[in-house]
Amino acid sequence: AAEVQRFADGLLLAIAYSTTAGGMATLTGSITNEVIYGIGTLQEIITYGKWIRYALPVSLVTVILAFIVVYIRYVRGLQLKLLSHQVLQMEYDDLVNEKGLMSRDEKIVGAIQIIQFVLLMLRPQIGTLTKSPYGTMLIGDPTIACLPAVLLFFIPSAVRQGQALLTWRTVHEKFDFGLLLLIGGGFAISCGFTQSGLNMALGEGIAGLTESANPYTLNLVIIMVASFCSQVFSAIGTATTALPALYSASQNSLHNPLALLLPATLACSFAFILPTATPANVIVLAKSQDLSRSLRIRDFFCTGFPLTLLVIAFGGLVCYITGELVFETSAPFPKWACDEGVSCLWVGVPGEAAQNVYATSQACVLDSNQTTCMLWNRTVIN
Repeated sequence: AAEVQRFADGLLLAIAYSTTAGGMATLTGSITNEVIYGIGTLQEIITYGKWIRYALPVSLVTVILAFIVVYIRYVRGLQLKLLSHQVLQMEYDDLVNEKGLMSRDEKIVGAIQIIQFVLLMLRPQIGTLTKSPYGTMLIGDPTIACLPAVLLFFIPSAVRQGQALLTWRTVHEKFDFGLLLLIGGGFAISCGFTQSGLNMALGEGIAGLTESANPYTLNLVIIMVASFCSQVFSAIGTATTALPALYSASQNSLHNPLALLLPATLACSFAFILPTATPANVIVLAKSQDLSRSLRIRDFFCTGFPLTLLVIAFGGLVCYITGELVFETSAPFPKWACDEGVSCLWVGVPGEAAQNVYATSQACVLDSNQTTCMLWNRTVIN
């Protein structure tokens, strides 16, 4: 009985950790990823396909590390033979008896999910083909994500005659509208930071740390701070607070905003220590109440603490490499970010615009009197 309980604890923790790790790989897989998508014009820079190329390696590293930690703590040394062919066949037969074989409706829903994924990957090409005469992109990720779902309301169901695959009654009864409020609340807090100027106050304090720090060291520090804040304040709370402040800090210090925002966003998913840190942890903790002994906080802590340290070390290295390969995070402060700032000017002054990077034109930050402008290398021009 003790070995069965031990294996059950490990299995539940593995589900929680792998869910969080898998969610960080796509923009729609985690609420914290949605927060970065709502900052400034980043939705035009961070496409669905680019994010997958950036975050998928980190996700795979996290899954591997989670497997190793959970295996060492819960599975190694067990003498149980839980996954024999007979056991798996019995579980499959019970599932078929309860749910039945895959229906036509389920196959169509799966096909639409694949179509949605493909369309999101092709969004840059679709957006280019649907631009307005003024160059405005008419179709973005939200439109492409919603269109396949809308089809479910029009395709007839083979299981429920006379009804569509998805009905509004089902949506009203099953859909968690509180989740929309949670995501919208995150965007509202982020907007409040910007409108009130609190992001500028926090950003000025952070900007001083970015001026002389080594890029990799800065990447690692951001990941450590965001990760451990996520354990205490939850991943969503940390993202809605930290990301606007980091974006403001990048504008004050003329540091590439992607170099700060990308690792911070991923690190908000490095939350494995406490059961309240991520939705997956909360759900698994609640589900464990059905067992003879539910999961305890120390189960999360003793397993999640070493996992978090390993993910910070190895995941931080991987995201630094992929950030440079996919988004060129070591590049100078970009013009698109300067166009958003009211105190930023793009000037044709050649010189060093980032560490060991020279440019023919670059951004400069206006002082409070709007009379002088400071470049990245702290040179002041009139």
